Amino acid sequence: MSNKGALALLAEYEGDSSEDEVPGTRASTKRLHKDDDEEPRNKRFERLPVPNFTINKLEEVVDDPGLHEGRLRSFPHERGNWATYVYIPYEANEGLQRLISRIADLSQVENIELKFFDSFHLSLTRTVVLRHHLIEPFVNTIRENISHFNKFIVMFDSLEVYTNEEKTRTFLGLQIKTGYDSLVKLIQCLDHCLGEFKLQKFYENPSFHISIAWCLGDATEKFKSIIGDLNHELEQLMNEFSQENWYIYVEEVFCRTGNKLFRFQLL
Repeated sequence: MSNKGALALLAEYEGDSSEDEVPGTRASTKRLHKDDDEEPRNKRFERLPVPNFTINKLEEVVDDPGLHEGRLRSFPHERGNWATYVYIPYEANEGLQRLISRIADLSQVENIELKFFDSFHLSLTRTVVLRHHLIEPFVNTIRENISHFNKFIVMFDSLEVYTNEEKTRTFLGLQIKTGYDSLVKLIQCLDHCLGEFKLQKFYENPSFHISIAWCLGDATEKFKSIIGDLNHELEQLMNEFSQENWYIYVEEVFCRTGNKLFRFQLL
C-alpha cells in the first residue's frame, strides 16, 4: 500500500482525466480567440464605449421535494459540490424480480406505498460532498489504497428494514450473509481515504445490504407485521431459483461523483 497522501496527490493533479473513468461522461471545450493583427493600428486604440451591465446575484437553489417524489436532500445543493459515493453494483436477475413482485403484493396489505429502485448497489461509503478540483486526487487515493484487495463473494440472507438518519425515509433491504469480513476490511480502507479529505466515514457496526424499495416517513412499525412473511417468501424463492440469483462475485468497485463514474478492479 502506497503512503502517498492526499496533499501529494493534489499537487500532481493536472486535469480531470482518468484512465479508469467510464467513457461518455466528459464534456469537451474548445478555446476560441480572434486574431486582430490585420486591424488598422489606429482602431486598436480607440476608446470603446463602457458596456451597460449589472451584476446579478446568484439565485439561491431551493430544494423542492415535489420534484423527486417527496425526498429531502441530506445536504443542501450548492454549485461546485459533487455528491460522491463508493459502491458495489448488483445486476437485477429473475430471482430478485420475483421477490420484488411478492414484496409489492404484501406491502399493499399494510397500505405501505412502496417505491422500488430500478438499479441496485451495496454502499461502501456514505454520500459525501467533494469540490470539483478534489475529484481526481480523491479517486487516485482510492485506487492506490484498494489496489491490493482480492476478489470475493457476497451472499444474501434475509430482508431487513432500515431508516435514514433523519427518519424521513424507510428502506427495505436485502441483507448479506457471507462476505462481511471482506466488506469490513474494504470499508476500513475507504474510511482512511475519506479521512485524508476530512470527509465523513462509514457507519459503525454496519449492516451491509442492497436497498430494494423505499417509502416516505418512518414505517418500521408497519413493516413489523409483514417482515416475517416477506422473509418466508424470500426463503421459498431461494429454494426455487439457483444460487447465482442470490450472491455477488465482487470483481470491481465503483465511485460515482456527479456525472462521473470511476471503476476499480480487484485482484
